[in-house]
Parts: sequence; structure tokens; C-alpha cells
Amino acid sequence: MIEVREVSYSYTQGNRPVTIFSSCSHTFEKKQVHAIIGHSGCGKTTLLYLLSGLLQPSVGSLSFDGNDLGLRQSNRAIILQDFGLLPWKRVYDNIALGLHLKKEPKEVIAEKVTRIMQEIEISSLSRSFPSQLSGGEKQRCAIARAVVTEPDLLLMDEPFSSLDAMNRENMQELLLTTQRRHGMTCIMVTHSIEEAVYLSDSIHVMKRDGQGPTVFLPTIENTHQKFDGYRKSPEYFATCVQLRKLLERGVAR
Repeated sequence: MIEVREVSYSYTQGNRPVTIFSSCSHTFEKKQVHAIIGHSGCGKTTLLYLLSGLLQPSVGSLSFDGNDLGLRQSNRAIILQDFGLLPWKRVYDNIALGLHLKKEPKEVIAEKVTRIMQEIEISSLSRSFPSQLSGGEKQRCAIARAVVTEPDLLLMDEPFSSLDAMNRENMQELLLTTQRRHGMTCIMVTHSIEEAVYLSDSIHVMKRDGQGPTVFLPTIENTHQKFDGYRKSPEYFATCVQLRKLLERGVAR
């Protein structure tokens, strides 16, 4: 289980402090896909960065199975909105980057990168540079680079927001397939109600009133089997309506 315990986080804007979290506690179950959704400015990306270790809480702790997520050795990966591919490196070398940082032997790196490129169906792109790729191809490379390190926790900040509708659906299917195959815990920030409902096992709605701290509204458990045609099913539409109503409660007044 991932636990956020009594976390506070604030920053200075001009001469005044801005509090995002104040004694915030929340949990995420292991080996599920979690969607974090809420109105702009409520702290979704801040929470993701706290979970990733890119930011540190002012007070409190974040842990995965009791292990402090603030420690560098925590086994996690993050996919950013702009994919984060290094433009001067070819696709193969971008994917291998995390393995080099972990000081894996060259033969192990070659085997793992080759396998994940086959799994994600981008083997033909291995010698290409990011500037030569489409949006969907860049997204596949970003997923491959994250998954090749075999993380226990995969964090994603609106990973499909820049893709067209069909590419977005294809990438959503790829994410679900990859998550099931590798058994990762995934936490994804999204602004899309439909994406949150389709991808996640649990939907976590964040609310921030004015300049006050962010709180979580009741979690929506969304463990319906994602069968073929789920997007057209009564269960899907009912959960979309439920989430929309919860978001309307979260509008700052």
C-alpha cells in the first residue's frame, strides 16, 4: 500500500506562502491503476512530484509498503506530459538510460531493451531520434523507458493529453496491457473524466477551496472488468456520471 501520512507542503509566491497540503493523509492500493482528478490548481501534479521524490514534503511522509518514498533507491518511474525524451539520443539509448543509471551490465541492458521494444512494438524505431517520431511513437518510447526498469510504482502526469483521439485510445489500451503484464502500481494525473473511468481501478478526486489546502473527496472504486466494448456499457456511463457529480462538488466557491 502507498500511504500519504500527515503531509504538508507549501511554497512562496511573491512574498506570501501558498499552502497546497496541510496534514493530508491518503492511501493507494498496490498493483492497481489509480486516477487522480480535480480542478486546475488543486495540487494534482504537486502530489505526483511528492510521490516521485522530485519534491519533498514540509512535514509528514510518503511510503510504499512501509519504505520511505523520499529515499532515492525507491523503485519507481515517472512519465511527464512532454514525454521527457532526450532529443540528442536515439530511441534505443533513451530507453536504456534508466538501466545505465542503475549500472546494469551491457548484455543485460541489451536484452531488456530489446524485449521491451518488442513488447511495446517499437523495434523498428530503435535508431530514430525523438524529432523523427509521431506523438504516439514518442508516448510508446516513454512507456518503454519507464517500464524497462521494472518499477513497482509508475507515476504519470497527463501522459496522453497531447495525442489525438484514436492515438489516445490506443495508448490507453497499451497502458492497461502493460500494467497487467508487469503488475505495477500506476498513479496517473488526468483532467479527463472518460480516461479516469476507463483506465483506473480507483478514482481519487482532489478539491481545493480558494486559497485553502487541498483535500480528497470520497474515492470511487471502479473495479469493473474492462471488457471489449466497456466504453459503451451502462457501467461505464454510470461511473462517468458519478464522477462528474463528485467533481461538481469540488468546484471552488
